[in-house]
Formats: sequence, C-alpha cells, structure tokens
Amino acid sequence: MFRYLFLSSLFFLFLKGFSQSNLPYVDPSIGGVGIILEPTRPTVHLPNSMLRFFPQRRDHLDDQIGNFPLTLTSHRRHLAFAFLPLSGEKNPETWNTRLTYFQEKLSPYYYTTSFEESGDLLEFSPQSRSGYFKVHFKNNMDHYLRFGIFNDKGEIWVSNSRNVSGFEEFEGIKIFFYGETDTDIVSKEYRNSSDKMWLLAGVGKQNKKVSFKYGISFISIEQAKKNLLKEIPEWDFEKVKKNAYAVWDKTLSQIQVKGGSDAQKRVFYTALYRSYERMVDINEYGSYYSAYDNKIHSSDTPFYVDNWIWDNYIALEPLHMILNPDREINQINSYIQMYK
Repeated sequence: MFRYLFLSSLFFLFLKGFSQSNLPYVDPSIGGVGIILEPTRPTVHLPNSMLRFFPQRRDHLDDQIGNFPLTLTSHRRHLAFAFLPLSGEKNPETWNTRLTYFQEKLSPYYYTTSFEESGDLLEFSPQSRSGYFKVHFKNNMDHYLRFGIFNDKGEIWVSNSRNVSGFEEFEGIKIFFYGETDTDIVSKEYRNSSDKMWLLAGVGKQNKKVSFKYGISFISIEQAKKNLLKEIPEWDFEKVKKNAYAVWDKTLSQIQVKGGSDAQKRVFYTALYRSYERMVDINEYGSYYSAYDNKIHSSDTPFYVDNWIWDNYIALEPLHMILNPDREINQINSYIQMYK
C-alpha cells in the first residue's frame, strides 16, 4: 500500500511539473489602442513591483519606438530615464532618432524586438527593483547606448568605463538609477554639456553583444546600486529571465480555468496579469521614501503606492483578498501610513 501511494505521488509530481503554464495566454497588446481613454501599456514587470518597463510609443499602431524608459514612476503619468541602443554615424538627428520595430514579442516577464534600420535585436527582463537589457548588434558600424531624461530636471553621467548613473526629478520627487555595462564605454558625448540630460555612450564596433543592467531607487544612487547587486549580481540574462518567468507562472497558476476557448482564456489571463500592475511596493530592502511626508522611513514592511482606485473594477480588491490576503492587508496598512 505504501509503495502504491509513493508511486502515485511521484506520478502526480511528474504531471504537475509538466502542467501547462497560463503565461502563453497573456497578451499585453490587448487594449493598446484607445478610442476615448488612454491605451494600456504592454508593461513588463514582476507582480506589484517597483520597476515597470514598456516600449515608448503613441499606441500599438505606432510602428516606431522613441525610447525604452528604465521605469514608470506611476500608472499613467511620469516616465524615468530614457534608453535606446543605436548604430551608425552620429549626426544632429541622432538625439531624436526613433527606431522602427519588427518581430516584437511581448510578455509579462520578457520583451524582445528587432529594429529595421540596423537589424539590431534587443532583449529585456525585469526584477523587482532592477532590469537587464541584452543588445545584439548585427552590423560593423559604431554602436551606442543613448540615455536621457524625460522630465525637466536631472542628470546622467559616466562614473567609470563601465558605469552609468543618474537622477531625475518630477513634482518634487527624485528617482535615481545605477547601471553597469559588461563592456567598456569608449566614448561619451552630451547633447548639451551644460545640463547633461542626454548622453550618447559609445561601446565601439567590435562588441556585437552588449549587456546593460541597472537598479532604481527613490532613496539614492547608492541604494539603487544595492538593489541591483542584490537582485542581479551576475551577468546571466537567462537566469533573470527564468526567475521572472517562474514568478509570473506561479502567480497566474492561482486560477485554473476549465472549459472555454483559447480566445476566452487569452482575455481572462491578460486581465489577471493587468490586476497585478499596481499597487507597487516601493520598500527597498528595509527602507522607503514616502512622498506623503518627503522622508525616508526604516521599515521591513512593504509600502504600496500608485493605486488609481477610480480606474479599478469594484471586484479587484475582493479578488486580491482571496488570492493574496497578506498583500492586501499590507496595501490597506500602506493607506493608513499615508494618512498618518
């Protein structure tokens, strides 16, 4: 009898290991064209996490990408820190270059696209407070990484041959990033040296694969570095990608749909993915900056912001109380802290 139960348990675990993931049903492009209201963004992120990424364009009908923001600072409003890989000769229009994308693949945990102008390919995968770009240059022209500031105040600088950092300010709030490349930055040029808001970092012709990983923080550049080193300590893109996949796979497996068409599952699991876009936890491993009193607080408890309650369905919070009761309690407690 024991042998039968043991073998049955092994068989169950075997089947569970090969059970179908719900991730392929998620389509972040749904809602990408708005008729009256703003379109949705094909956001790449971990559930309820501080770092949120998407390709910056007008909507899903726009065939060109202007930049890749290193993060969104709120659901609908501010972006922070522009990033774009470029190839070719520099000219005055380099600062305004938009790239035509093709073979784009969107998912909650991974993004990739190629660019018509150069044939270059870009990959991205996130962690909670950090991100990882991998650029595949396909030509023998000069290669660059373009960085920029979206808002009125901020600076970006190269600290050494493999480090780029910066800060940006919006509505009295500062956000910082600390980034590293896996190859030397051989040249740097500012659009305007007096303000250092747009930087062109040259990485040479020989490097066909260039990786850039970074951390973000609302506290300091030093904290952004700590966030990066804690979450992405190695130059291993596939490890970051697999971890992001595992987080989303577990999250979306909380609800298993029986019956229905693939199209209906596509709508359902995309909506479930959207329900984890906010609130976001801005606690940075023991401390967080609160815009409600403009102070840094020491705490091991998550602090959630950016809900946009008016934009939510009434059933959203009850759903999360069923799926994630501890997280929901922390979000309610965050409102109490905001009030205090």
